[in-house]
Amino acid sequence: MSSNILNLPGLDVTDHKELEQQYHVKAVPTAYSKMCPHCGQSHGTIGHGKLPLFVRDLPTHGKRMMIHVDAPRLRCKPCNKTFTATIPEIDENRLMTARLVTWIGRQALAYTFAAIAEQVGVDEKTVRNIFSEYATGLQAKFKRETPVILGMDEIHLGKARGVITNIGDRTVVEMLENRYKTTILEFLRSLEHPERITHAAIDMWRPYREAIQEVLPNTAIVVDKYHVARMGNESLERVRRKMKDTLPPEVNLGLKHDRKLLTKRQHDLTDEQHLIVSGWLNSFPLLGAAYDLKERYFKIWDLETKEEALAEYLNWEASIPLELAKAFKPIPVAWRTWRKYILNYFDDRRITNAFTESFNAKIRRAYRNGHGYSFEVLRARVLFSDALQKRVRIAEQVKVKRKQRFEEISLARFALADSFDEPEYDIRTVARLANLGTDLPTLLDEIDRWPI
Repeated sequence: MSSNILNLPGLDVTDHKELEQQYHVKAVPTAYSKMCPHCGQSHGTIGHGKLPLFVRDLPTHGKRMMIHVDAPRLRCKPCNKTFTATIPEIDENRLMTARLVTWIGRQALAYTFAAIAEQVGVDEKTVRNIFSEYATGLQAKFKRETPVILGMDEIHLGKARGVITNIGDRTVVEMLENRYKTTILEFLRSLEHPERITHAAIDMWRPYREAIQEVLPNTAIVVDKYHVARMGNESLERVRRKMKDTLPPEVNLGLKHDRKLLTKRQHDLTDEQHLIVSGWLNSFPLLGAAYDLKERYFKIWDLETKEEALAEYLNWEASIPLELAKAFKPIPVAWRTWRKYILNYFDDRRITNAFTESFNAKIRRAYRNGHGYSFEVLRARVLFSDALQKRVRIAEQVKVKRKQRFEEISLARFALADSFDEPEYDIRTVARLANLGTDLPTLLDEIDRWPI
């Protein structure tokens, strides 16, 4: 084995031993800091013995690496206090090399804490703490372009979390720890160019709307159509579940088995599925009436203008039978509260945030099945993994201070007063690399490869 196995310029290897699962290396520091941590002075320190340290380093050749190093102990003559010298190669807070700490943080974006802990020879808690510090450092450098069309959705990971997306570029911009208004306001105020946002698609969560109106008063708010439309299926399900108490067990089991067919749009059913659905609807008239209401409700979103949509909705609401009013009640309540923002969908852009549904489903699965995946870990993996970022070149016009030649400066002294109206800057077009966020298609493929 090479005597330079460590490849650390600050440590000189003097001996080594290879065991079945570990390397043990004896090393001495070639340089260390004599700065006294008590008084901040580096002169006047004298030797005061040595402190044996057992320091972990990067795994090598599939084996754990242990470095045995005697750290100098020093006494500061000005303040008469003793301390252990700081060795640059060794992390100040842990008995690890600095490069191992960085490596653990980076590896935790791709592997479970348990796998890393086993490879290095530490406990999971140590890996978790290192990753937390690493993610904090990444967060400090975290920068995304402000979207033109902002998306706000929710995902339940232990509790409701906010998911912020760039709808136009199909990227994930942020995952919020919660959906409190204060948290949403803090995020919106952190955006570098909030004036770029023209539209925001949201679910029917009042803090989203209020925060946008407060920070982005000129932004058009659109309630995502799928959050409103799916209320038709939810109402139909309430009718089906209410019926189960009146049905024989075998009939109820069959109806439950076919419930997903009832929630499909009628035009999406195959001939065989249509026969199954028709059989249930003909057998139970109340279910048939609820199914008809659901289908007519969905057709509202097939219309062209908000005027047509509103007229169709009002006709639909007026046609709800009394016996189905309770099951379908959430829909009129939602429309009364959110009508303006629901109808904004029918403007030219037809904005929805539906593409995040696949993301939400896969992240929920990873959270449920992943070993050691907390929300903080999932967020860091989604937002900070470099390979997932969608980067594009953007051309921007910038002001560049004009350079004056010597002759111009001399002539300016004798120029008329109105000549000072000349602009001092030139406008130039420059290209820069912009990060739009985490590319959703790439992320969805990556999640399938995450260890569980």
